[in-house]
Amino acid sequence: MKVITCASYYGTGSSAITDYVSEFEGVFSLTNEEFRFLHDPDGVDDLAFHLLENHNRHNAGHALKRYKRLVDFYDGNIFGRKYAPFFHDRWKEISYRYIDALTDFKFNGWWMYDLYDRGPWFYFRKRIVNKLLHKTLWRNDPERTLNTMKSEVTYCSAPTEERFVSLTKAYVGELLSEASGGAQTVMVDQIVPPSNLPRYTRYFDDIKVVVVDRDPRDLYLLEKAEWKDGIIPHDDVETFVKWYRYTRKHRQTEIFDGKTSLFVQFEDLLYRYATETARLRGFLGLDEIAHTAPGTLLVPERSKRNTRKWLEYPQYAADVAYIEEQLPEYLYDYSAVGVM
Repeated sequence: MKVITCASYYGTGSSAITDYVSEFEGVFSLTNEEFRFLHDPDGVDDLAFHLLENHNRHNAGHALKRYKRLVDFYDGNIFGRKYAPFFHDRWKEISYRYIDALTDFKFNGWWMYDLYDRGPWFYFRKRIVNKLLHKTLWRNDPERTLNTMKSEVTYCSAPTEERFVSLTKAYVGELLSEASGGAQTVMVDQIVPPSNLPRYTRYFDDIKVVVVDRDPRDLYLLEKAEWKDGIIPHDDVETFVKWYRYTRKHRQTEIFDGKTSLFVQFEDLLYRYATETARLRGFLGLDEIAHTAPGTLLVPERSKRNTRKWLEYPQYAADVAYIEEQLPEYLYDYSAVGVM
């Protein structure tokens, strides 16, 4: 199976890659839904850290329980289905088998974080009897602890790196095969992040990662004037500039090798459509003949409406000038494509 994925920094237009690739015959697309379970907090990469790199008697097994909780969340519920429909209601089943495969053994036991994870009220309710006993019957036995969680299960896991990578690769492959019906090429959104790519691409036999960014002026104005969803800072332009640099800091050392990973500027997909999509096809190994539905999902003329937004919002001219001064290396050169 060849896996194609896009990675971005929020709002930078990576869905254009999903749309373009989905126009090809023989590509199974999981749509623009983001599948972040490898790199989200408490996700698979946290397992790698706690099971391999910083293994200890408590954190390793607890990381498995935290991942199980994330699996449950991503399965969805009656208020909103999340991953379950994409994997034919087998997301949780396949994920639980992966957790079991990583688990060496279990026993009935608990520690403080089993209480902490359930919130402060649960913690204090469970521990108040223990405190009362220490003030009365156990006043001379300070080390004694009341077992208030007899049904709690502790997981124990200490795999080798080879075993962990092998099991994770099989897990990801089974999920994508289930979702796609065994397709040879699968398009999946955000399954890896744009940073520290070798850490995540090791879980795939064949993956192509397209990292997408866009002009910071447009990103700022879209968030400030249109999206207003609060994920990108936009109350003051100085904080936006700090955030933009902060989220791209990895690019000082990140290598996009043109073999596994490719960097694409969103605007090039629109203003240099023919040449940029040809470069993209070459990297992805897609045959132009298989492009059977061109222009049905990625429509450059339509997407261009979300560029050069400063022309629509002249009231933010001072903010735009500040971005141009502070982030010149990230600005898209419109003059190079004949647009002023």
